[in-house]
Amino acid sequence: MRAVTTVGNNLVVRDHRDPRPGTGEVLVEVRAAGVNGADLMQLKGFYPAPPGSPPDILGLELAGEVIALGAAASRFRVGDRVMALVGGGGQAELATVHERLLMAIPDTVDWIEAGGFAEVFTTAHDALFTQAGLRSGEHVLVNGAAGGVGVAAVQLAHLAGAHVCATVRAEQLRAEVAKLGADVVTGPDGAAAH
Repeated sequence: MRAVTTVGNNLVVRDHRDPRPGTGEVLVEVRAAGVNGADLMQLKGFYPAPPGSPPDILGLELAGEVIALGAAASRFRVGDRVMALVGGGGQAELATVHERLLMAIPDTVDWIEAGGFAEVFTTAHDALFTQAGLRSGEHVLVNGAAGGVGVAAVQLAHLAGAHVCATVRAEQLRAEVAKLGADVVTGPDGAAAH
């Protein structure tokens, strides 16, 4: 398989051995993979891949089609459309992923949307609901609301019934963040728009 591979601080497309799914894993033919800040940090040597993840293939999120099942893998079938947050290796033609990390892709979501979904929405969901315990009717401030995790956080908090205050760095981003569900958006001048 081919994969985006780190060589020093550069990226090159290289051939790698095709991975084989282990116990509880599936083999995914990757159709789309996100590019995140963590990928860029890993390229610079500041964010090493966790144990068990490819140390030289970037990609923390992916979307693709299940093409093979490892022993004891039973949640998905060959041909299923899936997306996942992974420790690395998403920017390759093939990736093995433990089935517990996979989510089915709804029919209404295309490959590109699914390929950039898992990392930001999982991070935002964890921060809002697991870490902060956000509940309907509460107020939440989302800093950097026009970034990937911020965009996800605004939408999730709004859908949960929270009052969302958001900050953006550029004036032209205010209206877009408001459309996502922010009740108040503050720009670089400090003024708030409702």
